[in-house]
Amino acid sequence: MSIQRIGPPLAGIWRSLCPRVAWMVLVLQAACITPVGVQRGDGYSYDNSVSAACRQNPANCPALAGKEAAFEPVRQAGTAGLSVAVVLAALNDEARSSIEQALTHCVELARSEILLRYQTAFKGPSPDANECNQWTVDAQGRRVTWAMRLGTEMHEVARQCAEEALNKLRPGGFSLEQRYRYDRQTGQKKPISTEEERALVESGNQGELKGTLKPDVVIHSGSLLDVQAIYDFKFPCVNTDVAPHWTKYPEGHPYSGYDQGAMYEMAFGSNVARIIPRLGVVR
Repeated sequence: MSIQRIGPPLAGIWRSLCPRVAWMVLVLQAACITPVGVQRGDGYSYDNSVSAACRQNPANCPALAGKEAAFEPVRQAGTAGLSVAVVLAALNDEARSSIEQALTHCVELARSEILLRYQTAFKGPSPDANECNQWTVDAQGRRVTWAMRLGTEMHEVARQCAEEALNKLRPGGFSLEQRYRYDRQTGQKKPISTEEERALVESGNQGELKGTLKPDVVIHSGSLLDVQAIYDFKFPCVNTDVAPHWTKYPEGHPYSGYDQGAMYEMAFGSNVARIIPRLGVVR
């Protein structure tokens, strides 16, 4: 109701009350605000803003601006050049294309670099099927086939290349060789930290890692549970124009009857692909 519509006596009373009402509103607003850095009753001084949480730990950056959420720690996530205000939104087509081009370059580089390292080991520039199945000894002194040795070494070069590329393309929004526990009954997944994995291996309890999933590249929003794309590097020993199949789980394995790709899709969604030299991205 406007003052003009109130009778003269009431109008005067209203005018006298307005400054007091306005002052009381300001006091109430001030009482509801906890200034940054002011000591709270719990004994901690902190800045609970989104930008501060993001600045202190990239894993705290929310998937969508203005949303607060609980985030798992990010394993081997790139943080170079991460700005205070960074927010990793849903993966759009342009960002996905840039990531996949970079990863394709990495697998091509890896294959070329490793084959040049062993250019005198084979009859031609790359091994044939017979040479791939021959035995050799790797850098750790293990007796393995050439297919296994080359694949392992190519993976390592590709991983290093991917880390460098993704630190520029998606800082804070990727993880490499991140392991997850996955429960098919509930559909729940849980990241396993580097420390937990190392402790299980060093204590001789690596059997507890059986049935876990470990993609080569995980693209996420800053939370390991908000997975946006999964990529696995595949390095066929023999040059081929046919994409190799996903690895099938053997009898007795918790995922027996499924292959690696099917389990990735079950756990992480449909954005799953292989990155293969000469063939690029294969879904």
